[in-house]
Amino acid sequence: QPQAALHYQDREQEPPDCCFTSEALGHCAAHSFSPQLRLDMSNSNIRRGSSSGGGKLGSYSRRNSLLRSGTTTPRLPPPQGAELPAEDAENRLRRTLENIVLPSVHPAGAPAGSGGGGGGGGRGGAGQSGPIGVEGENVMESVSPWPGEVGMVEIKRPVYSQHKFENVFQEDEEEPLRKRFIDSVFVPSGPRRNCSDIATQLLPCMRMLREYRVREYMPLDLVSGLSTGIMRIPQSMAYALLAYLSPVYGLYTAFVAGVIYCILGTSPHLVMSCQGVVSLMVGQVAMRFMDRTYPTVPHSNLSVNATTPDGGELSAASAEVILDTVLVVSLLVGIFQLGFSLLRLGMLTNYLSDPLIGGFTTGAAIEVISSQVSAVVGYKVTVPKGTPPEGVFEIFKTFYFALANVASFNVPTLIISGCSMVFLVLCKMASSRLNRYCKAPIPGELIITVVVTLISYLADFNDFGVDQVGHVPQGFKEPRVPQLQLADGKLVQDSVVIAIVAFAVSVSVAKKFALEYDTEIDANQEFLAYGAGNLVGSFTNCFVSTSSMSCSALHESLGGRTQVANLFASALVLVTILFLGPTFKTTPNCVLSAIILVNLKSMLWQFGDLPQLWDVSKIDFLLWVVTCASVICFSVDTGLIIGVAFSLLTIVFRSQWPYACILGRIPHTDIYKNIVVTPDAKEIEGIKIFRYEGSLYFASADHFRNSLYLLTGCNPRQLAIKQHAYDQKLRNLRLTVKEAIPILQNPAPGATTWEVEAQESRHTNYGSVSAALTVGDLRPSTSLHHVIIDFSCCSFVDSVGLRMLNQVLDDYRDAGVTVYLSNTRAAVRLMLGKPRVSKVDMKKIFLTNHDAVSAALSEAQKIEEKNWLDFDSMARQRMNLVKQHCVSRLPSEIDEGEDYDEDEVESTTASTSQSLPPRSRYASQTSQRAPLLNH
Repeated sequence: QPQAALHYQDREQEPPDCCFTSEALGHCAAHSFSPQLRLDMSNSNIRRGSSSGGGKLGSYSRRNSLLRSGTTTPRLPPPQGAELPAEDAENRLRRTLENIVLPSVHPAGAPAGSGGGGGGGGRGGAGQSGPIGVEGENVMESVSPWPGEVGMVEIKRPVYSQHKFENVFQEDEEEPLRKRFIDSVFVPSGPRRNCSDIATQLLPCMRMLREYRVREYMPLDLVSGLSTGIMRIPQSMAYALLAYLSPVYGLYTAFVAGVIYCILGTSPHLVMSCQGVVSLMVGQVAMRFMDRTYPTVPHSNLSVNATTPDGGELSAASAEVILDTVLVVSLLVGIFQLGFSLLRLGMLTNYLSDPLIGGFTTGAAIEVISSQVSAVVGYKVTVPKGTPPEGVFEIFKTFYFALANVASFNVPTLIISGCSMVFLVLCKMASSRLNRYCKAPIPGELIITVVVTLISYLADFNDFGVDQVGHVPQGFKEPRVPQLQLADGKLVQDSVVIAIVAFAVSVSVAKKFALEYDTEIDANQEFLAYGAGNLVGSFTNCFVSTSSMSCSALHESLGGRTQVANLFASALVLVTILFLGPTFKTTPNCVLSAIILVNLKSMLWQFGDLPQLWDVSKIDFLLWVVTCASVICFSVDTGLIIGVAFSLLTIVFRSQWPYACILGRIPHTDIYKNIVVTPDAKEIEGIKIFRYEGSLYFASADHFRNSLYLLTGCNPRQLAIKQHAYDQKLRNLRLTVKEAIPILQNPAPGATTWEVEAQESRHTNYGSVSAALTVGDLRPSTSLHHVIIDFSCCSFVDSVGLRMLNQVLDDYRDAGVTVYLSNTRAAVRLMLGKPRVSKVDMKKIFLTNHDAVSAALSEAQKIEEKNWLDFDSMARQRMNLVKQHCVSRLPSEIDEGEDYDEDEVESTTASTSQSLPPRSRYASQTSQRAPLLNH
């Protein structure tokens, strides 16, 4: 390190060097390894730029700190003669490789004993040679190829197979996997909790009250609570119409849901009330149930205390049936949500991605708009039964028949609706402009409701054909037990869908604020809070509740800190229920519909997310469009099912056909990159490094094999077919391999295959036979001898994937190609190590790609030398250099005056190439290009 170098410079000393010098390593490589392996591919230097600021891996103490803790904090080298730890990873490596030593070679200019390879400085004794281990230099180079970077890193270590690494560093995989993995799935264990922790988790309000700062939080919560309460009153009354209920039931839902969530909820910014999409789904389910169960009950002709969301009136019998159905749905939704909480199924929201929720809510918003057309125009728009196509495109049919009956619209209702919407839009625009001066927005909903209600009372809008809310009871109605016996299979199914949608909509809003304010949201506890609110609400005349996006956004913008603000808002709703309910008797329904339509702006504005989704992910863009179009074309629940199915299909598509590529090496480094995206990455001759960026399981097994054969350029199965065809040709020619070899000894210059036409005329019972022999096609790539499969992106392998991997290994073995594995994870190695089902040689699994490449080149060199000996022996026998007991020689042992007959050598080479097994052909053909033949 710079401090260490400066320290020794002040004392006119050279820092002790505990690593072997490049000269010493080169000396060893010159006597032990081939020239190909000396190109820093094996036990030689690995040099690359460092961005971590660690410099060169240096002295013994620094190296031990890296091995133990993984830190890059620099430390000064220990003084000479310091006592070293008795046991560590490098000492174990020393014992393993104690017979492998290097000669003591000191760096140039360094005095003996002050450092150098195998010297005594800092290595436990003078004159003692060190092992081939993890080495480095403790003086960091100050020169870096990039400005601002610290320097260069140099690492010297052996080639590690996974088996060798486990033996040296005593790695034990099975025990932690047995505790943490279930079939390659990580199951984290939660912290231990006492009774107080459990109570705090079940009742988050205890933590809120314990940490509440009255002077700091109370003013903000008070302002936020009163503002959201004012907005919540008209909105909840309007959303009750979507559920085919009287507006007072919306007030009941807003009060009960708000109080329950204050006790059990985990988000400090979420406001529980009513929401348009969920309210519409509840109303549609109730209406379908009534049509299915009571087809003879009239829907209109009697005006009592309930109206339809399209402005029509419900009979007393219909209103009672719908109320009972809504309460049963609320009970079932609460039961399901509580069950999901007990089963810890909060992860269900992971399958409802943001694009899916965005497309669903946007489509549902358009559905809500279509349901409010009749109330806004003052004319009940009906779609005749049997209008083709039946069951689909109901929204388009509604708009079509509405435009076809423009002359029947009620003009006063249309004027009131238009003026209300314009006023609400202007109030929102003014609130956004005045936000810098006053955080509290203009309560446009409350103002327009009060003003129009007063005008309607004075002018008696009933005389103009304007539909009104009607009787609103004062106070709470008596609690009632939901008639659960009414539930049928279809109602239960619809309730499950509503439970999941309500949860997803609420959690998505809560997560948005949690990311912004760095708070934690417990999805399972949220399930509990929503379920408890709906369960209690089913006994107190409430329909399904969910979060209000507009009220939550207002609560956050006003600086509300805790759920205490919702207590103030619920108190304001309670005052309205107890004392102000009858005053809303003359409120026109079109005003409430205008409030619903204006508050859909945030959902409709989600169309603006499409360009960004297109730029980020085409698949997410398609998911958004498919979900939204399904909701618009079919129905809300059907569209959600289609959206979820398409979302799961995208997951299957991505996992079944993952990306695969061939890696190349950045020269003079141990970095391997995709050759398609990194032009400087070069393939290594004779080796294909294949990276599969996905898991190997039953759905992706075929894709893995096909991608491997295609990218490596060697299909062992096609090779076997060609081998069979070649043997058949030989049988047709009535030739043996030995007789066919002389015909194939002269390949055409530059040709990739040997095309030789052999005309053999023999006097047989079948006459003369002629055929063309194609020998070169027997091996698609004559230079391929190793395939390395990089499993760094593979998280698990199942039984089908393991069987496919065994088949691939068998095919390549028959083709004469060796397969290595690298970068395998612990769970994958545990699966590959099954002795009775796996054919993977654990000694052919390497730690990194660089280790696998080094081992492959070393093995290829050994095969080349063996085949050279065979070739030299046969060539000497052919030229009668040695009559008997011919001994093969290495190229370095050949005399300069010795010469071969070129024709005889080529003939012998061809003979040798065809007589060797498939794996040896590459090495034999490579030996033809050796310097000996040039000589």
